[in-house]
Amino acid sequence: MAPLFEGLGGEPTVILCGASVFLIVSHYQGAAGFYRSIFGTAFDSHPWSAVFGHLWWFASSIALYLVMPLLLALATKGSFNQRYGFQLGDWRAGLGITAVFLCVMLPATFVASKLDAFKGMYPLAGNSTYLENIGGGKTQVSWSLFLTYEAGYFAYFIAWEFLFRGWMVHGLTPTWGRGAAILAQTVPFAVMHLGKAELEALGSIIAGVALGILSVRTRSFYYGALLHGLVALWMDWLSVRGPLLGT
Repeated sequence: MAPLFEGLGGEPTVILCGASVFLIVSHYQGAAGFYRSIFGTAFDSHPWSAVFGHLWWFASSIALYLVMPLLLALATKGSFNQRYGFQLGDWRAGLGITAVFLCVMLPATFVASKLDAFKGMYPLAGNSTYLENIGGGKTQVSWSLFLTYEAGYFAYFIAWEFLFRGWMVHGLTPTWGRGAAILAQTVPFAVMHLGKAELEALGSIIAGVALGILSVRTRSFYYGALLHGLVALWMDWLSVRGPLLGT
């Protein structure tokens, strides 16, 4: 049995098993549906009640994808290699590469937003992202609700990028090397896109590798978080700009 497990000890075991646990727990206890199973209709009278489940999801993700990995690394005396990407690193390259990617991704997602496969998918909370319940079965457009939701959504991507391109990439690299670390995080990253539009799910494989390379190149996960978050917010804006602007 010894040869089978040879080389699996140390931080890679902690990272891969820990990430698996956090992703599974997030799928069950971190989901919007779990929020409803706990609180039921207790907060339905609140004007923003329709998005509380999603805000629960965002907050749970921050706890499971960012806080818990750091606590686990601290408890197991993790290497904290390159601070797990918690640094600006090569900021000139980071901002330059991010700008290039955005020049490609923003027009591409604009085109994609017109496809039937993507229509109705974003925002994830639907019209409740910006429609505030004012009682009596009536709703009104609320910029404060929309901006609060999007701020939570962006914070979610910071945690998401830390788990894959911070903790996993920089924690696995010292033992496995850059290539293996990038590929190792790409697999669960792509699997987490199941349920999305097929083109988006398939594209996540390319995105996972590209964002992993970006993190290694810049020694930081910040630029991937900025890129991923801005593209996601752009998709939401494309979907709701009409009602928000009254057009």
